Amino acid sequence: MLNPSVRFSPSNVATFKKALRGQYPNIKSSHLDEAIAASFGFKSYAAMRPVLYQLGAYARLIVVVDHLLLLLRLEELGYSGISPESLRRLVWSVEFPHDRYDDDVGQMIRMRRRPTAANAD
Repeated sequence: MLNPSVRFSPSNVATFKKALRGQYPNIKSSHLDEAIAASFGFKSYAAMRPVLYQLGAYARLIVVVDHLLLLLRLEELGYSGISPESLRRLVWSVEFPHDRYDDDVGQMIRMRRRPTAANAD
């Protein structure tokens, strides 16, 4: 199963949390922090936080958002009955403010992936 990958930045984490809070308002804020950290592969929010704030604004660390890890952590914290499919759809629908690549890097990647024209010399 494919999972979205996003730039690991404070604003993307905050946007992800805001989307989750909108969909699941009954979940405590600190429990969402723990579940988000788990979805990125961290054991806890306390383990994720120093990494998140040491990166700086220009780092390009890309993380995969695994909705099943998020779901498992929420179930460990006592939130059952959340549909994996609706959580997956939510994760894919979040509009993150920091794109995966900056404009210049994105342009270079698109140029490298562009196939050579058949009539090119």
